This record gives sequence, structure tokens and C-alpha cells, in this order.
Amino acid sequence: MKHLFEKAFCCVICASFIAVLICLLGCNNEIGYITKSHYVDKEQETDDTPKKEQEHSKKKEKNLTKKCRKLYKSNQELLVLVNKDNPLQEDYDASLMYICNGRLQASSKLYNHLVEMLADASEDGFQYWIASAYRDRQKQQSLIDEDVRKLMNSGMPYESALAEVYKETMPAGCSEHETGLALDILCSGNTNMDSSQESEPGNKWLKENCYKYGFILRYPSDKSNITGVNYEPWHFRYVGKKAAAFIMKNNLTLEEFFF
Repeated sequence: MKHLFEKAFCCVICASFIAVLICLLGCNNEIGYITKSHYVDKEQETDDTPKKEQEHSKKKEKNLTKKCRKLYKSNQELLVLVNKDNPLQEDYDASLMYICNGRLQASSKLYNHLVEMLADASEDGFQYWIASAYRDRQKQQSLIDEDVRKLMNSGMPYESALAEVYKETMPAGCSEHETGLALDILCSGNTNMDSSQESEPGNKWLKENCYKYGFILRYPSDKSNITGVNYEPWHFRYVGKKAAAFIMKNNLTLEEFFF
């Protein structure tokens, strides 16, 4: 009798062990399945992320291009692009008028907004000296020749000197100054046309507020590879209020606005 009881007890223990083992195997399979499925889903999600970001970027770029074209269509005269790759047409009408008590000429299209900008800046305690506005091709070429001569006198070969000058001064026919829409604006307390303008409170005011009056900072510090021109914190270009607000808000250059 005792033998039969021990045998039955062993059978019960074995059966329980097998049941537990089966249960554990089933759970492990289920866990493994869930983990694998979860991993696959995560992997697919990761693979789709760059694609979604790319699609979003393309859509944003398309919308931006559409807005640029709409702005250009309504304001082509002010949004003319002038650079080394886009010379100004020789018959371009700059609609010139005298400014700064007859010392300079600029386009009549910018005059009212320029006066407004300088008046508001004055109320905030800032005064300026407009060093340059309209320049014809002859004047532009003479400036280039003068700068090239200076570099050559210091020992630089002609080709290297010309290339260096073109980093800041456009070839004749390729300068925005010929449109009458570009101004070199210096702070009255510092009339050096160099990077020191950037630290002037008056220059900071211009960069922060110029778009309200239709102007943009034409050659930003982080866009030299796009504009082909070194940073010029003093060079402001008139494009009209709507275009200026759009360009500055989207951190664009005129090159990016067109392309």
C-alpha cells in the first residue's frame, strides 16, 4: 500500500512539473512573440522617420517657393536679383533722386521708408552716416581698380588681388548699388566700413528693425557661401515691406528667395 502511494505521489509531482514546464514554455513563446513584434514595429517606425521628415521638408520648401513667386510677381521692380551670376541689364531704370542733401543718389522707391526708418532710429537715440548709395558702372570699376592696386602694391599678384576684391566688391554691372536700392549705412560714432559695425548698438537696431521699413541685411554672416560675398553688417537692400518681412522671418537671402 505504501509503495502504491509513493508511486502515485511521484506521478502527481511529475505531472505538475510537466504542466509548469509547458506553461513556462508557452509564456516564453508569447513573450518572445510580443518582443519580436514590438521590435519589428519599432524598426519600421525608425525606418519611416527619415522618409516622413524628407516629405515634410519637401512640402515646406514647395510652400516657401510658392510664396516667394507670389511676392515676386507682385513686386518685380524691387526684387531684382543682382550678383556675379545675374548682371543688371544696362537699360535698367534706377529712378534716381538725390538724398543726404544732394551728396548721394538713390532710388526714389526707397526714399519715404528710409526717412521713416532713420527718424524712428533717431528717436531711439541712433544716428547714421550713409556712406554709399547709387553707383554707376564706371564708379564701380574705379573702386575695383583702386582696391586691386593696393593689394598688388603689397605684393599680391593681379589675379589673386582681383579675386580677393571680388569677395566684397561686385564686378561692374553686378553690383546692387547700380539699382539705387542698396545703401551702406554706418553708425555716426563709427564710420569704419568693417566688421566693427556689428558691435555698434545702432547697427544692431538696424538689423532688428530694418524689415519694418522694407530693408533687409543683404549679406548675413552665415550666408557667405550662398551670396558669394563676405559678411557686410552695413549693407542694406530695399525690397519693400512685405518681401522684407518674409525674407527676414524665413532667414533667406535674395539668392535663396529666387532659388
